[in-house]
Formats: sequence, structure tokens, C-alpha cells
Amino acid sequence: MRAAIVALSCFLSLPASAAGPFGKIVVGNWSGGTFTNDQTGAFSHCAVSASYKSGVTMLTSVTAQFSWLLGFSKPDWKLRTGETLKLQLVFDRRSTIDVTANIKSPTLVTIAMPAQSALINAFRQGRYLELVANDARYTFALTSTGEMLPALVECVKQSANVRGPVSPGAPAQAQTPQPTEQERAARAEKKALLEKTRDLIRTKMLACIGREGAPMLLTDEKAEVVAKAAMLFCKGDVDALTNATIELIETEDGRPANRNAVRDAAEKRVQEVVTAHVIRSRGEMISKGQRPGNPAPSRPTDSGSRPSQSL
Repeated sequence: MRAAIVALSCFLSLPASAAGPFGKIVVGNWSGGTFTNDQTGAFSHCAVSASYKSGVTMLTSVTAQFSWLLGFSKPDWKLRTGETLKLQLVFDRRSTIDVTANIKSPTLVTIAMPAQSALINAFRQGRYLELVANDARYTFALTSTGEMLPALVECVKQSANVRGPVSPGAPAQAQTPQPTEQERAARAEKKALLEKTRDLIRTKMLACIGREGAPMLLTDEKAEVVAKAAMLFCKGDVDALTNATIELIETEDGRPANRNAVRDAAEKRVQEVVTAHVIRSRGEMISKGQRPGNPAPSRPTDSGSRPSQSL
């Protein structure tokens, strides 16, 4: 167990090490937690490990930037630190992936596992993994990897503000330079312009939502269902608002952000705007005496006209 903790703590880089684990992750036979950089005290990564009868410990790690690593450690390995090693990973005896491992210590190798790659998908979905290096072959049961990977993602989301101890004699953490008055003014001006652009796009999108959602407005369908259906017909406007929201979020943060996380946040905001608009519009109609499931009689219209209701 001690060897596994040491491997987890130095999983990302050597010779710099990390403190932890803080908190605890337990999923199936995987266990680990949050780790911090012992030179700065800042959050470093979330990692878990699983031990096997072969004496090999398998490790998985993800950083705050959502960079994934897969690792293997064995106390009696005698590898040359700093070199690389060609390996084969065989999943369920039918899918072989050639990889290059980095030797982090005499007993530890790590393999980059990019998000959305064939490797991470096979690791998530596979039942068995064989590690092949020259004449050596190790077999691992991939227990609970489908649940473990999302648990690591959640760990990162919850650990951004975790602070760990700083080793005595470690160099002081560099201070983030404060923006000048001119830079603050430029950022404020850019933010104001982005907000105006976002509001114009939102107005256009909600007009489209009003047209497309009108036929479902006085039905018994949930507001979320009506919103999602209308958004499909107004995809161009929805995408434009999402992109404008992404740019605004990144401007507000004032620092580079994980693009996928920002997009998820922006899409959630847009969904909430549309759903709230549906609820408000439905409430206004109900207050006028119209009820879900009982639409008010419509006045005669031209056969080619659109529904008169709007959100």
C-alpha cells in the first residue's frame, strides 16, 4: 500500500513530488484521492490505483487541465529513469494499441491517455487488459473503470481550491502579476461589448423559440421538454448564443480555461434561459385563462399562417 501511495504522489512528474492523498476516492478495487504540489501547495492531480496478484499496481491520474495518464508500477522493476519504453496494450484479446511509456522512476512507467482517444475508450469499456513489454506479459481485470473515470473528473472539479503543505526550503510561489488600469479598462470594455452582442443574439433566439415552441406551449409536456424541442429547430441561434456565452465566460475569468468545461457551462446557461422563458410564457397564458392540455380556441387564420402564440 505504501508503494502505491508513493507512486500516486509522484505520478505526474519527477523529481518534483506531491503531497496527499487528501480526501478519498474508492470505486471498486480502485482507491486514491487528491494530491497537491509540495513546492507550491497548489492542487496537482487526482489519482487512483489498483493492486494485482502479479505485484503490479495500475494507476490512473487526471490533472486540473484534464490531462489523463495511465501508469504501472512494480517494486522489483529496474528501469532507467528518463528513457522511454515501447509497450503494447491488448484489450479483451482483440484490440491492440501500441504506446510509448515514459519511465518516471526505476519502478514506475506512465502512458499519456488523451481524452476522446481510442485508448481511454478501450480502457473505459474493456473487461481485461494485457500489458506486453518484450517477453513480459501482465494481465489485469478492468473492474469498475466506467465508474472510476467519472469519479476522477468529479474529484478534479471539487479540488481546485485544495491547498497542501509546502516543503521546507521550497522556492516561494511566484505572485500573479496584477493587471494594469489600462488592461482592466480594456477588459471591461470588451465584456460590455460581449454582453450587448449576447443580448442581441438571445433576443433573436427567443423569438425563434417562441415560434417553434408555440404548438407545445399549452400541452402537458414539461417545460424542459418544450425547451429542448424548440431548441432543435433554432439550432443556429442556440449555437450562436452558446459561442457568445463561452467568450463571455472566458473574458470574465480572465485566464485560459478548459474548453470542454466552459462549453458545458455555456450550454447549461442557454438551456436554463430557454426553460425559464417557457415557464414564464406558459404562466402568462395560464393567468389569462388558458390551461395546459386545453388550448384556447384559435381565431380563423389563413391556411398557411403560423400559430399566433409566442413565448
